[in-house]
Amino acid sequence: MVILTKLFLRCFLRTALSAGFLRSRLARVLLAAGILLGLAVLTAIGSVVLRDMIPGRPELLFALHISTVPVVFWTLVVFVFVKVLFTKSDGLIRCTAILPVSHRERSAALALYELGMVVAGVVGLFLPLALASVARIGFEALPGLAASILLTAVAAYLVLSVLHNLMVRAAEAFGLKRLVYSLTLSSMVALTFWYNSASITLVRAMSRDYLGGGLGFYGVNGFPFLGEKLGLLGVVLVFLAWSVLFLLLALLTSPATIPLSRRFVKAFVPFRASPLWPTAVAIVRRSEWWIAVVVASFFALLLWVRGSTAFVLAPVALLSQGIYVYAVTDSLRRMPGYARGASVEVWRMVAGQLLVTVVFAVPVALLVFCRPQAFEGLLLAAVAISSGAILTTLIAVVIVAENDSPPVVFFGYALCLAVIVCLAAMVGLLQIATLWLWIGSVCANILAVVYSVAGVKNIMRRKRHEASIPRR
Repeated sequence: MVILTKLFLRCFLRTALSAGFLRSRLARVLLAAGILLGLAVLTAIGSVVLRDMIPGRPELLFALHISTVPVVFWTLVVFVFVKVLFTKSDGLIRCTAILPVSHRERSAALALYELGMVVAGVVGLFLPLALASVARIGFEALPGLAASILLTAVAAYLVLSVLHNLMVRAAEAFGLKRLVYSLTLSSMVALTFWYNSASITLVRAMSRDYLGGGLGFYGVNGFPFLGEKLGLLGVVLVFLAWSVLFLLLALLTSPATIPLSRRFVKAFVPFRASPLWPTAVAIVRRSEWWIAVVVASFFALLLWVRGSTAFVLAPVALLSQGIYVYAVTDSLRRMPGYARGASVEVWRMVAGQLLVTVVFAVPVALLVFCRPQAFEGLLLAAVAISSGAILTTLIAVVIVAENDSPPVVFFGYALCLAVIVCLAAMVGLLQIATLWLWIGSVCANILAVVYSVAGVKNIMRRKRHEASIPRR
């Protein structure tokens, strides 16, 4: 079992280091240096923030309680990332089936691998807080940090594992074995969105308790709360009991076979006579597209029920699949007689995304008739969808998601988010007039299209060069 866990970890490292820019040793060195520099900067900032805190003061307890909220959130995020990464490695899963190990041993090795990834990811994210606390408060902060970060992350992972197993078994029981991957991951992503929206309420409730002279129990802060009541030994005993209980539940609820990813699903695609139909089919029949549809639908209904008018922006979530658009249409370009010029390829990718997104956006737009004040957001949604399709197409061309490599895909997501945040910050700080803002947006989109065409031409040129080199 330990050997199999090492095999899973080695597969992850090789998959991550073989992704795009990480193939370069210089890029890996620069990335490691950037991480260390960021860790040092964040630790220094945390030390300044905590300079007035001393052990036993309510401020320290409040910080520990608050930290459990983002710990659970990032445990959810890393859990989904690990599931995506491992499900994409279905060849490795099939390879382990021929090894002399039982299904329970393989499931246990997978659980150890996932637990190690989740704990390493969460602890790495909160390492600056831990270092800053130890630097300012001393080693007396370690028990509280362990309870609020490490124990909370492990306990949350065990709960998520049981929940994931139950969803897999439910999908298999209803004859949805082909859709297990799509249903479980879309549910986990929807749960992440829901928890993210509920976390604001949790932080406000904890803040009110702190201002009132106490700190209450909210589930996520269970271990630091019990640490105040029972002490370190009591927290450890409760954690061990919790771990044994959920390990048994995870063992009992584990599926009979490890579910494999179904990359494509059967789906009806309209507009068969349209020249964009092949591109639309390539996008819509991917399982990841339907995960995005479920998440966007959940997001729209949640906002609509809460009375917000932002539900009209829910279809924008579908553009998260836009960074796949070049990779998923690559098989079409290999078909004899289908390949076109670079400008036509870019047009088809952008228009194909707009086509399938608009089809989904129609039922969301109908909800506007139940809430007329949301009519003003329709124009903003249309602009966001159009501009987003152009932006994601550019990123899909610049950073090709080869073999759906999760590190490359997540880097593309991060780049999209960084661009959006930078644009929003610039607009907010510069207070640009509406007319100039529209002119700048149009020019930026035109420039993105030009760079997309140039990128496709470069890829075509490189492929022709590689094809002309004789193989030995």
